[in-house]
Amino acid sequence: MKRSVISLLAGAIVLAPLLASADPHGKGKHGHREYKEEYWDGGCKVERKWKKNGDYKEERKCKDRGPAYYGPAPAYVPAPVYVPAPQPGVVIQGTVRVN
Repeated sequence: MKRSVISLLAGAIVLAPLLASADPHGKGKHGHREYKEEYWDGGCKVERKWKKNGDYKEERKCKDRGPAYYGPAPAYVPAPVYVPAPQPGVVIQGTVRVN
């Protein structure tokens, strides 16, 4: 029993540095091969290319959107001020006598 615990502990110590240095996703995004990525960023098409030696190139091709229409600015309307109206009611005046 004691021997198996010691051997497991020794194996863990030997394997720990190897597991710590492992990259779970490969070497970067593209490893040791060329990689190409395309996506849209607003009205622009973006192409990214990586070469084997790590060089990186990005190209953007944007489409002309033409004239844009902007509507008139909204009119400013001040918020109404709330003033409570006097409420009709009964007023009771009490008399206090102290002896």
